[in-house]
Amino acid sequence: MTIIVGPQATGKSIFLQTLKLLVDRDQIHDTFKHHGLSFNDKVDAFMDGYFGRGLSSAWGAQSSMTWNGSAVALPDYAKPTKSKTRHERMFYIPAQRVMSLPGGASRNFGQFEYGDPYTLRAFSDAVHDLIQNEFGAKGELFPGPNRLNGTLRKPIQDHLFGGNRLEIDAKDFTKRVGLHVNGHKQPLGFLSWSAGQREFTPMLMGVYWLCPTTNRRKTGKTADECIEWVVIEEPEMGLHPQGIAAVLLLVLELMRRGYKVVLSTHSPVVLDMVWALQEFKKLGSTEASVRDIFELPSVPDAKKIAQSALTKDYGVYYFDRDGSVRDISNLDPGAVETAESEWGGISGFATKTNNAIADAVAAAEARPKRRRKTTKQETV
Repeated sequence: MTIIVGPQATGKSIFLQTLKLLVDRDQIHDTFKHHGLSFNDKVDAFMDGYFGRGLSSAWGAQSSMTWNGSAVALPDYAKPTKSKTRHERMFYIPAQRVMSLPGGASRNFGQFEYGDPYTLRAFSDAVHDLIQNEFGAKGELFPGPNRLNGTLRKPIQDHLFGGNRLEIDAKDFTKRVGLHVNGHKQPLGFLSWSAGQREFTPMLMGVYWLCPTTNRRKTGKTADECIEWVVIEEPEMGLHPQGIAAVLLLVLELMRRGYKVVLSTHSPVVLDMVWALQEFKKLGSTEASVRDIFELPSVPDAKKIAQSALTKDYGVYYFDRDGSVRDISNLDPGAVETAESEWGGISGFATKTNNAIADAVAAAEARPKRRRKTTKQETV
């Protein structure tokens, strides 16, 4: 697992989208071509079509990039190659994922406009395929028993959907995602949900896409065409810490299945988990310690996820406003460099408040105490 942290507008999303382009160059070009988009080797047109309108200027004369040990130029990727490896290797769940379900109805690739980011369009297309085909026939999206085991379903039920059901509502001749609340005759419309539920549901669809019933990774037309990487931008959006923990269990399940996972985040809960897992590894802890932080029972599925988490490698990188990127993987609270001690600024505010309270307490104790004046009645 690789974690990317840093303030807004420091290039995290552009970096991750660039990584997707480097990994899936030809599959991306094939997808554009399949949907009737031909850029005729025009670099700016492709860059605006892939990254988003206006971002073609992100690569300038001073830009440079190294990929697999060799210097490469991003504009070269505006053209496809003749490689035989053309299947998708990286699945990308973007920060704008809620836009894949406007009003609860899914959107395919072609329903977006030129200039909408490719990663959003491709993700939305996968969600559309699931909702309109596989789950459209079944009717129930969650808690269906075929996609996730009980260890993963229960935290989602408890902390995200409150024991209610996620279903396909096919009235008005349109398949929409609806939340069926116990005791209600009609499912709640998408815009009546909490913000966290709206943010989480497309991400859940992405996890469904990656976790077929075979208990393995997602494959393409042949068994060799496996997705290897998963990118999830800001998995915590709109969620209470208990909901974030439920999402992190899904992430650990993806890792258990063999995916390499890259997250961008502004949440201390994500880094709390990474710090704890690394400490458990140093201390030689057992899977029971991992289950403790997620409050998981001692059952086979939970043990598998927890044990797998202790066998993985974790890296954390801080994107600074000065354009630098620093490895803060140790997450040492006592580190001299504040980028690491404050976890890329994520724990910085808590540190400042703690210090301010400590100073206020010390100042209060140092002030001379005033003697309370006694009244005549108290003297008598």
